Amino acid sequence: MKKLIVIAFLFLITTSANSNDVKNDLKNEGIEYYRKEINRSFSLLKKKKKLIDLELPNNEKAQILSIAFPEILRYDSYSDYLETSSNRILYVNNGKEASDFSTGYFQMKPSFLENLENYVANTESLKPYNWILIQNKNEKEARKERISRSEKFQWQLRYLKVFWFIAEYKYQNIDFKSSEEKIRFYATAYNYGFTKPDSEITKYQSAKKFPSGENTEAHKFAFADFSIDFIKTYSVFFK
Repeated sequence: MKKLIVIAFLFLITTSANSNDVKNDLKNEGIEYYRKEINRSFSLLKKKKKLIDLELPNNEKAQILSIAFPEILRYDSYSDYLETSSNRILYVNNGKEASDFSTGYFQMKPSFLENLENYVANTESLKPYNWILIQNKNEKEARKERISRSEKFQWQLRYLKVFWFIAEYKYQNIDFKSSEEKIRFYATAYNYGFTKPDSEITKYQSAKKFPSGENTEAHKFAFADFSIDFIKTYSVFFK
């Protein structure tokens, strides 16, 4: 009888352990599904560390990068070259209505850059960042300059930095409960559009629409989930 009790006890322990293992596997599987792509994206940034150290402030470096990090998962140098080559002429000649395409590591669109410029130009507190404004050029030449800048990683870092300071100003009255909550909101604003109402950005934070594509339907996450993963996993490298 005692033997049977011991055997039953051991069986229950083993079953419970296996059950916990399954739960843990399910729990950890999440974003790990994309770890190969995430590591590739981190490697691209790692190779640019000198420029990153030059352009971004030390205290917020990792946080600023985290905001746009998910976009690097979408970046492909070959398709980026093809898309830029075929769309830049349309944009230069006819503006964002004719062609509003993503380019570079951080997948910045002309409309995003124009919105940054307009916000800086119309906000007294952001005058220190007037250097992003394209002055003394007609509209067509300004569009040409804007595209030329966006194709350079150093300029994408500069635009991202300005976005950070715009967000710091624009959302200063939001009571974020933690730095993670703040990064999640900023990253969503970057992806969804910082000109959108705050309530819409808040609502969109939980939208599981990233990455895009039919093959990823069962493994979709919110855009900012990848930003938070970056902070937790890779930020130490950029301190």
